Amino acid sequence: MRNREPVDLEMLPILRMLAVVIVVALVMILIYTGIRSLPRYETIASDSSWIFAHLLHIPQFVIPFVLIWYVSRGKLSAYGFRLRTNSLLITHRRMLVLGILVGLLMSLGHISRAFTGATPQVPQPVTFMSVLGHMSFQWIVVGLSEETMFRGLIQTYLMERLRGTVRLLGHELHVGTVITALIWGAFHFINILIMPIGPVIFYVVLTTFAGLAMGYAYQESRSLLTTIIVHNMIFGVPLAIGYLLYWLV
Repeated sequence: MRNREPVDLEMLPILRMLAVVIVVALVMILIYTGIRSLPRYETIASDSSWIFAHLLHIPQFVIPFVLIWYVSRGKLSAYGFRLRTNSLLITHRRMLVLGILVGLLMSLGHISRAFTGATPQVPQPVTFMSVLGHMSFQWIVVGLSEETMFRGLIQTYLMERLRGTVRLLGHELHVGTVITALIWGAFHFINILIMPIGPVIFYVVLTTFAGLAMGYAYQESRSLLTTIIVHNMIFGVPLAIGYLLYWLV
């Protein structure tokens, strides 16, 4: 058994990435505040909430992408923007299957409601534009934006500048992977803007553990496509099944 590299935490890289997270969060809060000031806010929020979701995720992609371009001097592949993976185990096809399976598991609530004759809970109103907006967000935007920021920028940056691994469930996780998972989980406290504290804490815990798994997948594959696929499948599959059952029930 090879000796594990001791953890060496340099605070400057971590503080730099925390600064990025704070800037992105502040921009999102400014966007949210601006949206709240709109005269027809209540109507738009109830009829077209997908618009807000798209707008709030723009800074999560644009700011990190610009920083990746600057730090890598245009070599985006060094920060995960490439199709090929470094791992024979973690492939795009396997991540697709895994994402679908997890998505199906998360769809059990819709399926159980359908069996009892209850209407599945899907975003309302169920119109063409609403379905298109919510589906495009869950199948494209959420994974692309969050994975670019957290796995692409933050995790890559920390993995290149920190040393050491942490052993979890038989796997060696780079300390940068672990720290990124913690940051990603804590970032979801921003949901306090639109959710009660109970669900917010649930999402913080959930995304922290999910961040460890997805971070390990990126650590081994070094391709953002692997985690984008899983991310979008986990939320896209339940939404698609919910809409399908909504029309069938």
